[in-house]
Amino acid sequence: MYVIIAIIAAGFALFYCSYQIRLGAYVRSLCRNRAAGHVVALTFDDGPDPEQTPRVLDTLREHGVRATFFLIGSKAELHPEIVRRMAAEGHAIGIHTWSHSPGFPMQRSGAMAADILRCRESLRGITGVETDLFRPPYGVTNPMVARAVKRTGSRCVGWSIRSLDTLRQIAGVETHLFRPPFGVTNPMVARAVKRTQSRCIGWSGRSFDTLLRRSREAVAERIARRLGDGKVILLHDDRPGAERLLAMVLNDLQRGGYRTATVCELFKTEKP
Repeated sequence: MYVIIAIIAAGFALFYCSYQIRLGAYVRSLCRNRAAGHVVALTFDDGPDPEQTPRVLDTLREHGVRATFFLIGSKAELHPEIVRRMAAEGHAIGIHTWSHSPGFPMQRSGAMAADILRCRESLRGITGVETDLFRPPYGVTNPMVARAVKRTGSRCVGWSIRSLDTLRQIAGVETHLFRPPFGVTNPMVARAVKRTQSRCIGWSGRSFDTLLRRSREAVAERIARRLGDGKVILLHDDRPGAERLLAMVLNDLQRGGYRTATVCELFKTEKP
């Protein structure tokens, strides 16, 4: 019995570590630099988007802020002019894989490495600059991701503030009702429910509906509560209203006396 409990506990621990990039359990990731002082790095995933990303870039330019964009290679090739604009305006560019496949974390390390290199080569062809910054899809790490990072000579970048801006307002009302995917619960889900002050909803007749939405104001407030020296903030530039959320975050940073930097500047590295 104790052996079974130990195996289950070990499985939960491995699962938890895979989804907590800040722990560095499998690969060292750049998530925070306390020594940087009152500075944070704004990072954006999943672009470029032809409608939303230019608006985000406009907002950054209006505020005189440079950020770091982790791009999906297949999207970058469809919209190279946006990528070139990022580079021209001084933003750092990183790899977010070629296709952002949901199955990426389950691939062999060789396939992962090929995907990363394909994205890197695409970005180099567009901007003329090679980047070694890499953020794994969903922030998931495991031994295969670690080997792919080492094989490609990449630097893994995580975050210390997850905005949850992908949980987007649709109806104009913030909800605290939460149904876990597939109805699966475990100790980590229980802690997440408590941390987000959500109410977990099950069912008596089987259903797979999931309702979890957050207003932009709630997302900005979440970020503001978690601000600290040298933190890396995770945002997305492909979501509707991304520029409005960014403006809120920038205003909060200004009120808090924070400066902004790219990932490379925050961690005092030279490569883009």
